[in-house]
Amino acid sequence: MILRASLGAVSPEEGCALLLGESAPDLNVRFVWPCCNVWRPGFGGFSDVTSVDGDQAPVSVSRRSRFALDPREQIAAQRWSRQRGWRVLGTAHSHPEGDPVPSSLDRQWAASEGVMVIDAGVAGVRAWWLQGTGPGGLDKPVSALSLVVHRHSTVGDTVKSCPDGVSLSLQ
Repeated sequence: MILRASLGAVSPEEGCALLLGESAPDLNVRFVWPCCNVWRPGFGGFSDVTSVDGDQAPVSVSRRSRFALDPREQIAAQRWSRQRGWRVLGTAHSHPEGDPVPSSLDRQWAASEGVMVIDAGVAGVRAWWLQGTGPGGLDKPVSALSLVVHRHSTVGDTVKSCPDGVSLSLQ
């Protein structure tokens, strides 16, 4: 799958991408825009020593456990999407040493409501809907989306999700 290949290309560091497509009548991701992980110690005011995320053991904070999208790539992807009548629907990133579940920092750093896809390698790929509520995203509710992989010879691999009748295609 295009998404997994682009996220896994930088392993053991976290890979990241933007999900571009249409939002009406259903969410339909038409394009995966791979991005550079530009996270660095002190990025966003977060500590660069160790991190404890939920029930997980403390880990050294690095690009192996953090990602940040390059703002220049975000602007380029937004412009490219608008030219096609699309928009940025969400993000995708990898958890090379974790589970395919949004961490507290994933929820906190999410800029707005949208789709978050997480690839955790052998632990699988999962999609989530992050709601845009809560100060700084600390208590942003998340809802799991079910995934089914479909192959289309003309457009590559596609992931479809149908939570409560909403269709989400990822390519």
